[in-house]
Amino acid sequence: MNSNERAINFVNRSLRSGDYGYVLRKYVKGNEWNTYLLNNMEGIIFKPRTSFEYARCFSYYFYEDIDLKNSFFSEEATKEIIKRGYIEFISLQISAISPFFIIKKAQYLTPKEGETLDIIELEEFQNTALEKKYTELIEVLTEQKLILVNREELKKVPLDIPLENYEPEEVTYLSYLFE
Repeated sequence: MNSNERAINFVNRSLRSGDYGYVLRKYVKGNEWNTYLLNNMEGIIFKPRTSFEYARCFSYYFYEDIDLKNSFFSEEATKEIIKRGYIEFISLQISAISPFFIIKKAQYLTPKEGETLDIIELEEFQNTALEKKYTELIEVLTEQKLILVNREELKKVPLDIPLENYEPEEVTYLSYLFE
């Protein structure tokens, strides 16, 4: 059984059993993975984004160490990045309810018009520190017995499982594990 099939089976079993929201907010520490993730950070900025109010995962950004004068997710930082043209980053999500993770190489890119940033996925980073960190993260998490899954393959809708208060197309295997 491949990793995506294992993830789908996990979601099917969990949907029949109930929700984890209260347990996550009450008992899980948000910095649980930091010791495994924060090695070899020279030239890289780390931003945890976890909130169990709306997600079932530990969520992190690793991005280029550029000289932003404002906090990364602020409107002022967005303007700084637009002026620069782009910023590369790693997006990592580790499910808090299962042994699965997803990781992607991405870039905030200035669109031709507008004052927001577009996100595009990358095959390879220009920034060598990020490329090395990406490989290291996969190795470290795999050593910790976590399983890398493909986000595209998990965008399927669970079948034959009643979901109260949801439209069927709103819930996918991916959203159940990581959102």
